[in-house]
Amino acid sequence: MIAPLERLPANPLIRPSQISFARASGSFNPGVSIDQASGRVVLLVRVFEQDTRRSCLALAISSDGRRIDEIRDRPAVARVAPYEEWGVEDARVTYLADEERYAITYTGYSSAGPRVCLITTDDLLAPETYRRHGPRLRGDNKNCVIFPAKVDGQYVILHRPMPRIVCTRVDSLEAEWPEHGTEVLGPQPGTWRSSRVGAGAPPISTRLGWLLPFHGATTIEEGNVYCMGWCVLDLKNPETVLYASDAPALAPQASYEIDAGPLPQVDMANFRTGVRVVFPQGLIERDNDLLVYYGAADVSVAAARVGTRDLLASIEAAMRLEQGGVSV
Repeated sequence: MIAPLERLPANPLIRPSQISFARASGSFNPGVSIDQASGRVVLLVRVFEQDTRRSCLALAISSDGRRIDEIRDRPAVARVAPYEEWGVEDARVTYLADEERYAITYTGYSSAGPRVCLITTDDLLAPETYRRHGPRLRGDNKNCVIFPAKVDGQYVILHRPMPRIVCTRVDSLEAEWPEHGTEVLGPQPGTWRSSRVGAGAPPISTRLGWLLPFHGATTIEEGNVYCMGWCVLDLKNPETVLYASDAPALAPQASYEIDAGPLPQVDMANFRTGVRVVFPQGLIERDNDLLVYYGAADVSVAAARVGTRDLLASIEAAMRLEQGGVSV
């Protein structure tokens, strides 16, 4: 049995009513990283503004990762570029230690569709230092994460041209990225990820390999239920899947992970039995625990914990028994 994730007692960590700069119906899908200067946990939270029906990113701060201490009173990433005019959505944050800078990937939405976009900065707490690099991939694409360390001198990137996760490598983050790569993880009919999958948070390096949380969704006919699973990729060849969850590691069960709607931020036609969503986007290690941050029901931010040693030991045991690992 895989070591279970335990929801934090303070959940939901961020609710729409806590956003001061907009009338929000959603504050969810957080990109998360540890600020290297202060040691605090920084969350870039998607905020859906009811008046504009568009999203921006808010900056929230936690001293311990388990409770929110501060939410800034203005957007950290607003809609300022043409490729963002319909929304700035779903950030992921990677700290590149060798370069002492952060890479923020997000979805820029416009008439051109959803595009993977990039921001870099050396100060996560100072949005005025954020440098936009624009769309990095051609075509509709989402759910992009950048690995925290290079492999064979190249940056490793996961992205999601519907409906599966693709791995590609690039020499420079600032150059346009190739849209084609190696398919890593795909949907599996008849399971919790029957319709599509996407990378969750940037992975972390462990003794087993790169540990990646990912989301899977069922078909609309099956309820379009979003759950989280674990995936382990080979450290030297991250295109190779060593383990993938056969069953969800976290499924929508808590009241704040299920919403009957209607919700302005979602197309309710896609959620025939209500919005049931666990959508992981942040993963950090703190005090011998792994903390996973996720969007709950496309409304709020929540988090769950698991002991690092317990999780790795349980996945290692599953790998020995050849459980999991069905990738595409």
